[in-house]
Amino acid sequence: MSRSLRTDPYPIRAARRAGASVPVRVCRPRPGFVHPAGADDVVRVLTFFGPAAAYGLRGVELRQCPAASAGPAVAVLRVPGVVLLFEQPAPPWVLPGRLTDAAAARLERAGARVMAGPAGTLVDWPSEEALRDFVLFDGLMHEIGHHRIQHAARRRHTRAMRTADHERRADAFAARARAAWAARW
Repeated sequence: MSRSLRTDPYPIRAARRAGASVPVRVCRPRPGFVHPAGADDVVRVLTFFGPAAAYGLRGVELRQCPAASAGPAVAVLRVPGVVLLFEQPAPPWVLPGRLTDAAAARLERAGARVMAGPAGTLVDWPSEEALRDFVLFDGLMHEIGHHRIQHAARRRHTRAMRTADHERRADAFAARARAAWAARW
């Protein structure tokens, strides 16, 4: 095994460079909102996936939703290396209009019950664990997928690839993470 950080495989480089755990900062949610995944949940997931997932992350923050948000947001990557997980409305969610088929399928895959009506869409989470896992995998691990793409390309301020490709690869990373987490027992 070589001693070079440039020629060793990525997991070995990540393990060598990983120092302290990723700091998790929590801001109190507004009334009527919740943080489905707490700091302990974030640490548990990052510990499970190890240094390869946390490599280069500077922090994870559980935040209130920005006021100027264009719609419901779960998480966002603030380059370089900070993942923001946003508060979510307390279930059930009443969303205006109809969800796209892809958005409804994603929520149902995460364990939500989606019911479209004439005035909007009702999204109910039958268990707290389903909503927590949605935030952890479709939020946190998806954004870590984006982070890994950007970090591997060494791009801090510009996209490493087209948005559609970025999203597809981050979705694939989150799906693999969800499958590995489900198979852990």
